[in-house]
Amino acid sequence: MLVSLVLAALFEAQLADVGRRIKTCRNPRCRVAFYDRSRNNSGVWHSVRACGHPTNLRAHRARQRQVG
Repeated sequence: MLVSLVLAALFEAQLADVGRRIKTCRNPRCRVAFYDRSRNNSGVWHSVRACGHPTNLRAHRARQRQVG
C-alpha cells in the first residue's frame, strides 16, 4: 500500500515537472530522499549541516594533505 502511494506521488511530481527536484542525498552513509528547494536546482545534501559540512571538511583536509 505504501509503495503504491509513493509511486503515485512520484508520478504526479513527474507530470508537474517537479521530479527533477526530488533527489537522494549525496552522502553514501545517508541516501535520504529530499526535495531540492534551491533556486537553481543544485542541492546535493538533504542537510548541509548533517551531511554537507563533514563531507566538505574531509575533502578540504585531503586537499591540504596533498599540498603540504
